[in-house]
Amino acid sequence: MRSKSPLPEIVSAARVASTRKGLPAAEVLADAVDVFRVLASPVRVRIVHALAHNEMSVGDLARAMGLSLSVTSHQLALLRRMKLVAARESGRLTFYRATDDFVAHLVHDCLAHVGEKLARGSKPHHHRHRLRTRRGSGSGGRRSI
Repeated sequence: MRSKSPLPEIVSAARVASTRKGLPAAEVLADAVDVFRVLASPVRVRIVHALAHNEMSVGDLARAMGLSLSVTSHQLALLRRMKLVAARESGRLTFYRATDDFVAHLVHDCLAHVGEKLARGSKPHHHRHRLRTRRGSGSGGRRSI
């Protein structure tokens, strides 16, 4: 078994202390990992992306995604449990939307990053999204980004 190498000398004790102090609590990190785990599916990323643009009925979403109603409903249930999407009942129909623009930005920014920084050969992901403004930003209205 290989022995563990010692850490190098500290360059900035103040930065080490500041970084350590600013680390999220273990529970917050666990919740964040759960969100990323749920989003670790191309189907669910596509669904959240679609719902960041428009509220959609389950049937319309299934058709747009090329999925069965059963698969779509199952994926929406997972996303709903993680509070990434929200539902609204209207008679016999259920409509879904991204819960807020934090979720929408998370997915959109990741797609833009992949298109621009990882150079996967596809054109960068840029188009306007209809999202609520982030809480605390002042306007309270809707904006396009």
